[in-house]
Amino acid sequence: MKNRILIATGVIFVNLLLAHFFAPKGMMLTPIALTISTGIIVFSSEKTRPIFLTLKILGLIILHDIGLKLYSGGTHDKPGLGWLHVMLFIGLVPAYILTIIGIFRNKQAQWTEKIVSLLIFPLIIAVHLYLFSDLGLGQHYWYDWN
Repeated sequence: MKNRILIATGVIFVNLLLAHFFAPKGMMLTPIALTISTGIIVFSSEKTRPIFLTLKILGLIILHDIGLKLYSGGTHDKPGLGWLHVMLFIGLVPAYILTIIGIFRNKQAQWTEKIVSLLIFPLIIAVHLYLFSDLGLGQHYWYDWN
């Protein structure tokens, strides 16, 4: 179980490294990285409580989003931030679908816990985007050639 979480985190960090050194490829691979890491967590944890499953997935998604906004290469301007949010929302769709599958795979969990888990996913993402939507805007690195 712990190895799968490390693998999912590794997928996120590899994508962040791609985004830093080979911009904008890492940003464009955001939906794939989010889907793969969510799939690894969902299909490796059948007996995890739904709330903890949702929080693990949200933690990786938020880690990826903050990492991209702070450390991706290129110029950190408003069009780039908009494109990053588009890629994030494209990645959130399969991640949420996989989370729903993972939540309903757990037969021991109560329905109230499943419903709460389904509702906290968009709620926490909305709070995250409200608080950190313009994180990293205007940031640049000294070694950028542009």
